Amino acid sequence: MADKGFELLVGGKQDPGFGSITMIGMGGIYVELYADAAMGIGVLSRKDVEHMLANTRAGRVLDGFRGQTYDREAVIGLAISVSRLLAENPDICELDLNPVIVHEHGFDVVDARLIRDPENAAVLPKEILNWKQKSLDAIFNAQSVAIIGASHPGTQGGVILKNCMGIENLYPVHPRLKTIHGLSCYPSLQDLPKIPDVCVFAVNSELTVSIFEDFCKSGGKGAIIFSDGFAEMGRADLEERLIQLSEAYKVAFIGPNCMGVIDNFSGLNTNYIPIQRSVPPTSSNCVGVISQSGGIGLELLEMFAADRQNLGKWVSIGNAASTGVPEILHHMGEDPRIKIIAIYLEGVADGLKLMEVGKKVASKKPVLVMKGGIGGGAKAALSHTASLAGSHEAFRACCAQAGFLLVEELTEDPKILVNILSILTSQPRTSGNRVAVVSVGGGAGILISDQVTEEGMTLAEFAPETRTRMHDLFLKDLKPDQKAVQEKILENVGNNPIDLLGNCRDDRLLEAIRIVDQDPNTDVIIAAIYLQVPLLSEYLPERLVELKQELTKPLIISPRGFSPYVDRCRTYMADKKLHTYTVPMMKPLRMAMNIWKRYDTSFYDKTRTL
Repeated sequence: MADKGFELLVGGKQDPGFGSITMIGMGGIYVELYADAAMGIGVLSRKDVEHMLANTRAGRVLDGFRGQTYDREAVIGLAISVSRLLAENPDICELDLNPVIVHEHGFDVVDARLIRDPENAAVLPKEILNWKQKSLDAIFNAQSVAIIGASHPGTQGGVILKNCMGIENLYPVHPRLKTIHGLSCYPSLQDLPKIPDVCVFAVNSELTVSIFEDFCKSGGKGAIIFSDGFAEMGRADLEERLIQLSEAYKVAFIGPNCMGVIDNFSGLNTNYIPIQRSVPPTSSNCVGVISQSGGIGLELLEMFAADRQNLGKWVSIGNAASTGVPEILHHMGEDPRIKIIAIYLEGVADGLKLMEVGKKVASKKPVLVMKGGIGGGAKAALSHTASLAGSHEAFRACCAQAGFLLVEELTEDPKILVNILSILTSQPRTSGNRVAVVSVGGGAGILISDQVTEEGMTLAEFAPETRTRMHDLFLKDLKPDQKAVQEKILENVGNNPIDLLGNCRDDRLLEAIRIVDQDPNTDVIIAAIYLQVPLLSEYLPERLVELKQELTKPLIISPRGFSPYVDRCRTYMADKKLHTYTVPMMKPLRMAMNIWKRYDTSFYDKTRTL
């Protein structure tokens, strides 16, 4: 009965973590087959709906695919109305309008399906409490720290104590020991010379609750509860007691069941992994890391250390009973020393709080987010919306509206995140995405060039003066008996990628990089180098380090191969803060370029150790 048009699905549901969610995408009988839908949280703005459409094939059709005209404005208005209906009526659990047949002017809603539950309550955003922020400030600026459960080396409490030796006023607490690591040991909290700002707990759960109560009553400011044996082990009652004490005395804590904090500004380090088994970064820079998983957090730490990269703050939140990701994110957002924040998440308890805090923080500094647990999904409900609007899709909507940069490849390779942070903190900012590829060995240059274009970047078209200088560089190295083959050798010189050939010496490589650095059509230089070739000297890594100081553009060095010699060269350059990259490299570079463009700022400081 309705006129033909483009079939669209507009619908929504109530999510336990994010509240009302609106969906828009391909409609009709093939909706699950196309799986083309984007989500938005809460009452949507026009900007929100525009972003949703931009991420769907349905949006491309509405834009006028193959010249067909549809009423895009009417669809945007419908999506906003549906989002308001769901937000104002939390008893509407699910709503499907499918198909919505869109015409050149207006639309027809052909079918509608609605499920209601009068007992369903609205999900409201929670505020960041001031007293929790004061506790976090005390933890990250601790003047005195007590380790409850400190002990000799070989125990978790012993490792935590040793890692905290940078704290000036450090108090080991153990009922029987007199000294540990040369420090006087105290039998109980009451025997300390003064109540410390921060208590770190490494004792059993029952004892933790008892001593935490004493700490709160005595005027303590904040705690880190490494101890396990709480809700994750079926003892929700003990965790609830910690929460009650925390709220009653206004003393927040990180944990329980966590690895706590590494703060390279203050020297606080509650990591319980022995130094000989893990080598976390010990010098500070502008990067803050928040991890819901201690294991993934540790893995990221070791990747930083392996690449000789530094770190500002690192927090493992564990059960997040008192302070979760939103609170730590807010704290790092307010810290002017932290310029970039990376988060690993597995579950979202306070989705709306995270989104609201995220909007404020991401408006002034990059927030990169990785989400684990995206497989499986929630049990499908009867309607189309429920089958598509899984929790991960809601989380993607949260990231889009908050302004987070979602790194979805983490499940494939966590090194992607580390390389993004490395490029941002070790390279000068560039405003464009034109890439020049310089290679010693043609095959590597071809592969990298393919990856450049696949990631949406552009191969630079060199200016005429650049081509001329590159020709002169090659001519200078030609011997008299090579003049006959001069034209063949020079045939591709000046094209991108630049193949410097297997007879390349140090000077040819270094000068080629200098020439490209001065090319007006180039924004980034990638140098793919087989360091193993005979005519490149063993002094090349040192000369590359010197060269980096005079360049004005990012230089991404990709040493090819994995021989011990290549590894030694990479290690030397990394120690001199010239980071090199094997794989993955192109996705991190593309994301770094997006961050430079979006925030119009540099995270690289030549004057200090990064």
